[in-house]
This record gives sequence, structure tokens and C-alpha cells, in this order.
Amino acid sequence: MKKLLFLILSLSLYALTAEAGRVEYGYNARGDYVPTSINGERVEYGYNARGDYVPTQIGNNRVEYGYNARGDYVPTQVGNNRVEYGYNARGDYVPTQVGNDRIEYGYNARGDYVPNKVGNNNIGYGYNAQGNYVPNQVGNSW
Repeated sequence: MKKLLFLILSLSLYALTAEAGRVEYGYNARGDYVPTSINGERVEYGYNARGDYVPTQIGNNRVEYGYNARGDYVPTQVGNNRVEYGYNARGDYVPTQVGNDRIEYGYNARGDYVPNKVGNNNIGYGYNAQGNYVPNQVGNSW
């Protein structure tokens, strides 16, 4: 869930720029295979206040962590955009909004129930270089 949550927030942040973008994957400083950039915006990793190794910055936007309404320690802000949590249509407690953009959930091409839209931008899924089926596009021009 933590990796999916990060991917949602990464894609959400990029969608806020109103440009389509490609999600690039590679290795972070610990050797984990993770998203490393979103349309050229570098994703930086480090430790949060609790000592978890997590994304700390996307481009010029700092990722801040804290507690949601259920008491889960999660990303609460990306740049100037607050992350809101709530329930999706299936009853899962998930991120539902970043800034003014609502996160919509549905099914991807493989039938997985995942985030598929942030604001007006669709999220595309496909395979990364490791063969994992992951989000790889944000926007409507692909």
C-alpha cells in the first residue's frame, strides 16, 4: 500500500501542473527500484520524521508527512497542495484529493482497482523496465 500511495501522490502532483508526463523508473540511493522522475521532475528519497525511507521531494515540491483522520502516518502535503483522505467507491480508505484535484478510482486494463484519474488527467498503466505493471503516464495526450 505504501508504494501505491506514493505512486498516487507522485502522479497527482504531476497532474497538478496540467501537463502530460511520463513516469520514469530506476534505483534510489538504497537500491530500491522506484519512480525516479515524472516528466523530468526528479523524485528524491530520504527519511521522514518517523525514520521511514520515503519520497521527500518531487521537483521543487517537498513531500510532508503526518497523520490522516484515521491516525495513519502518510503523506499530508505535496508542495502547496494538501492531501485529503477518505473512502473510494469500494470503501477503501485512500487519498481522495490533492489540492483542488479529486482522485478517481476505477479499473485498469488488467482489471485492478486503482486510481485512474487525477483532476482532468487520466493515469495510464503499463510495464516498466523491470516488467512490473505500474502507472507510467499522466495526462490525456498519449
